[in-house]
Amino acid sequence: MEILAGLIQLLVPLVIIGGIVAAVVAWRRRDGGLEPETEADRGIGTVKRLYFYVATFAYLMVAFVGVVLVARYVLDELFGPPVLLRGETQLALGVALAAIWTPIWAWHQLRVQRFAEEEPTERRSILRKLYVYVTLAVTAALVAHASVELLRWAFGARSFSGYAVAALLVWGGLWMYHWLAESAEGHLTDETRTVRRFYLYATSAYSLTMLAVGLSLAIYLVLREAYERLFSVPVLLQWEEPLWGDLMRNSLSVALIGAGLWAWHWLYAARHDTESSLRQFYLYTLAVLGGIVTTLVATGVIAYGVLVWLIGVPENDSATAHFRFLPSALAPLVVGLGLWLYHWSTLQRERAAGGQLLVARRAYAYIMAALGLGALAAALIVLVPTVIGIGVTSAREVLVDNDWWRNRIALVITLALVGGPVWGYYWFSMERRVTASGPDERASLPRRVLLYGVLGVGTLAVLGNISYLLFIFLDALLEDTLSLTLLREAKWAIGNVVAAGLIVPYYGLILREDRRALPQAAAQRPGPRKPVTVLVAEGSEDFINQLEAALKRKVRVLQRADSGVGVPDLSASDLESLEQRISQAAGSRVLLVVDATGIQVYSYR
Repeated sequence: MEILAGLIQLLVPLVIIGGIVAAVVAWRRRDGGLEPETEADRGIGTVKRLYFYVATFAYLMVAFVGVVLVARYVLDELFGPPVLLRGETQLALGVALAAIWTPIWAWHQLRVQRFAEEEPTERRSILRKLYVYVTLAVTAALVAHASVELLRWAFGARSFSGYAVAALLVWGGLWMYHWLAESAEGHLTDETRTVRRFYLYATSAYSLTMLAVGLSLAIYLVLREAYERLFSVPVLLQWEEPLWGDLMRNSLSVALIGAGLWAWHWLYAARHDTESSLRQFYLYTLAVLGGIVTTLVATGVIAYGVLVWLIGVPENDSATAHFRFLPSALAPLVVGLGLWLYHWSTLQRERAAGGQLLVARRAYAYIMAALGLGALAAALIVLVPTVIGIGVTSAREVLVDNDWWRNRIALVITLALVGGPVWGYYWFSMERRVTASGPDERASLPRRVLLYGVLGVGTLAVLGNISYLLFIFLDALLEDTLSLTLLREAKWAIGNVVAAGLIVPYYGLILREDRRALPQAAAQRPGPRKPVTVLVAEGSEDFINQLEAALKRKVRVLQRADSGVGVPDLSASDLESLEQRISQAAGSRVLLVVDATGIQVYSYR
């Protein structure tokens, strides 16, 4: 039952991901980025298709959970440690599930395969690809879990469990079967490639997280052991567990399995997918951003510890005891720096090859600017009440010594040192981009989210904290207890108001400047881009690429049934004229009929 509960917990996020994929595909189709489904492309029909793929997936999961339970019992009986009660209830459940559900799954699987063979268009079905890649995602996650458990046993961190071997063989076999079948079948359209990309980059993301976490823990254990030996840490302060203990074995198990899973999906399966927007999202907002945030946080921890030792009040008088935190900060610093450098070099290499998209890079820059701004705001929020407490004795917390402010000043300096350069570098680099590219940058979604987000959060902070200040002032006034001790309760609210008061006006001016510039740019900008469908002869990929480059957008492609129609040779002036004809067309959508004599433009609604 625990396995079934775990499987249900695993399926819930995957169903959500599947819904997101379907929504993205539907949006791209509506927006003109994907080829519409025609009568000939409907295959077996939507309702029938939905039933068979959902049922096949459900039957597969239940049937092979039963197979795993049976195999687990057999392996535990043969190779497991002796126990008083082996768990015949799980054996009975496994036999029942496998005996009833496996034939049903096999029949549905054969029917699904026959549909694909009899209806070639069925292979392009979005539901078919969702079925395949959700199955791959679930089985890959189960294989990863089983592999970690198997390595833990191999390293001596746990006793033998038949589940690890059974799950690895069963789910690994299913993963291999579906992967090979999908590779042979291919992914023929933009929407099916989108489903594949969701699988590749989601799996790459969580496997990279496994690698980073496991490697960080392993490096921490090595550094901690080296620190204790190098600086002769007293026995009472030393970690009781040896270096090659259960924590090291578990960490290496997670890291090794994560490394293998990530290497297969990222280094091998996704190696040629350099023009994908999902790839850029993974690189910028997950890998590079995760690496640099980890690096900055670890750097901040180290800087704060050093500043506390230099100007603050450390808890320990001994430098050896005070700096025992260094291994726990250096380990994520090394891993985060490695992730950042590797993925940043990958981005630069793909950018040089022309495969980088501006949208992901822009989002990354504004996210980094927001994080830096948040650190600066936190520095101000801590600084103001600290200054009030230094200047007004009655505003201090009760029972503090005379040096209470030193550690807070160290925290303020740390936040400023980390947040200031990050905010300054990314924010002003985007401001320079505004000067260079003008309205496109001002109207970008990440910029507007940052501006309105800062204004919204800042306004709420000001109104909320002013309300609180007014409340405690009136309360003290009415109860005749008004004195400087009121600042003890008010100083943090004052810090929030001061921070928001310094930040919100600046970004308000930036937003007003953007809003003034955008109407002028909108008056000079041509009308909204219209979805373009191209009816063209088969084998005209070079022509389509040339057309999309000129129009700066994706087009829908319909293949002509008549042969020998050819495509025209278009010069730069021809392409410019074509773009004008599309923008001036009366309808909201445009159909281009292409043959060797030229291009006919038809507009429709």
